[in-house]
Amino acid sequence: MKTFLSTALALMVAAAVNGQTFSDVLRYSYFSPQGSARFAATGGALTPMGVDATTLHTNPAGIGWNRYNMAQITPGFSLTNTRADLANSTEAATVSDAAATFTLPSVGLIFAGPTRSVNWSTLNFGVSVTRLADLNQQLAFAGRTPGSIIEGFAEVIDIGDSDPYGADLALPFLIEDPATNRVYSDFYDFDNQTTRDEPIRRSGLYDRRGSINEAAVGLGGNYRDKVLWGFSLGIPFFSFDEVYTYEEVDDQDVIPAFENAEFDQNLNNSGTGFNLKFGLTALPTEKLRISAAVHTPTYWTIDEQFSTTFGYFYTDNGSAEGGRELSPLLSQAYNLRTPWRFMAGVGALVGERGFVSVDADYTDYTSNEISFDDFATANTVSDAVNADVDAILGSSIGLRAGGELNLDPILVRAGVGYRQVPYAEYLNNEDEAIMTYSAGAGYSLGKFFVDLAAQYESYASFQSPYQTLVVPGQTILTDRSRVSVLLTVGFRGFGTGF
Repeated sequence: MKTFLSTALALMVAAAVNGQTFSDVLRYSYFSPQGSARFAATGGALTPMGVDATTLHTNPAGIGWNRYNMAQITPGFSLTNTRADLANSTEAATVSDAAATFTLPSVGLIFAGPTRSVNWSTLNFGVSVTRLADLNQQLAFAGRTPGSIIEGFAEVIDIGDSDPYGADLALPFLIEDPATNRVYSDFYDFDNQTTRDEPIRRSGLYDRRGSINEAAVGLGGNYRDKVLWGFSLGIPFFSFDEVYTYEEVDDQDVIPAFENAEFDQNLNNSGTGFNLKFGLTALPTEKLRISAAVHTPTYWTIDEQFSTTFGYFYTDNGSAEGGRELSPLLSQAYNLRTPWRFMAGVGALVGERGFVSVDADYTDYTSNEISFDDFATANTVSDAVNADVDAILGSSIGLRAGGELNLDPILVRAGVGYRQVPYAEYLNNEDEAIMTYSAGAGYSLGKFFVDLAAQYESYASFQSPYQTLVVPGQTILTDRSRVSVLLTVGFRGFGTGF
């Protein structure tokens, strides 16, 4: 049994030593464009409908329908609320926190180029920058439960492994039994040969800041009003910072010698990548549109800096002991290849009054792969992370439905989105999908138009501040909700006779 635990924990440590985990891989591959207010208000279901620069990030054939030049900019505001409950706490342990962010979800420009060809009526060029993911969140937790982070560190040392960003920092504060060469912490009851289960006070805060955005340039055209085509080059980029602070306090003196412990973690990531997108939209009738698109993997290059601090304080024969240990600063670059993505949609015009649209996408997240050199070269750390990706992640289906109604001069819109969370197994009653509800309105006056949208998104999940194998770890049950408001201001027909 100890051999099995040792092997499993060694894989966990191999990934932790270099900072990457399956959650990092998922963070930089699981997202969808927020886009313009019109795109957001219809739930993102514009894959078959087009006439919006945001479709360069979904189905670039959408810009093939534009007859006039168009420029638009979309500032926005988001408020993220998070509620956290420390599971099995012996006291009320719900903590709520919020993070507000002003954003620029979308900027787009389309140049509509009529051609002299009878069959190929347009050749349009578009450029767009849109937000793919908002990574801003503050997650605080507190409560009183048994166990300690130092127990997990003692397990790593006990199996003879090393982790300079975790377990190695606890070495000065661990207890070695010379008779067995086993390693223990103050949370081990030597008299009863068991781990102590008296609850202590603990609290923590995850402060996350950042976003993922993508710049896209593309071409789109129209063949006899029967087929729209398009392709785009995507250049995604991101910046993400996470500061994690954690503290344990024996304020009721239930653990002999132990007073308090602290663990701080700082992660700074930034990256750039590239991908290609291809799309077609068929118009079998004047009112019906059927679309399909494929996105190649994104090839990311990610720069990472990572460091930790561990503090441990105890009393020995009436004397205050302990101190803080600092990890080395990890500074490195690695590559990430994300999965292929496939999209399809159907839309229909409703008389002269608007449209309804439904689209879907499919992605297999087990295809994610990281590498420190090239993807054909083996590496212990990347192999451990990629094995976790294969075991923990799965495929995901996204569904979106929306529509627009023209109540001249006002247009009203609504939409709903479903995005499956790509885990192979679900634990602790977390949501299996993220739901998004959208609504909005637009107004047009000649060449000028303005659109307003509001989105609501909610998701229940869980977080583990630290992991152990022999003793129970901590589980934080979380409920996150996000409200986003977007305002698009645009002009169309400039440089033409429109």
